[in-house]
Amino acid sequence: MAKCFTKIFVSAVFLAFLFSICIAGIVAAAKAETLMGTVVKHRAGFVIEAEDGDYIVKGKDVSKLVGKLVEVTGIITESSKGDIIEVKSIQEIEETLPE
Repeated sequence: MAKCFTKIFVSAVFLAFLFSICIAGIVAAAKAETLMGTVVKHRAGFVIEAEDGDYIVKGKDVSKLVGKLVEVTGIITESSKGDIIEVKSIQEIEETLPE
């Protein structure tokens, strides 16, 4: 009986170790990225239209920035609806004309 318990315990510790390695890899892969684009209101919510594509906005209220050029920092993930950016910070960019 003690041998069986030892095998189960060692297996559980090993599986917990593997799980923690997998979680650490996922967290490390989710680093913040910065992009520039225009905030646009769509029927399903708000989107940042950037040069490399559109990003569905999550995590911040951007309703007051519609039509504005912004710099956004956040975690980008893919979904069946498109790329999503979980906004950590957003700042309006004042466009200045060259003199």
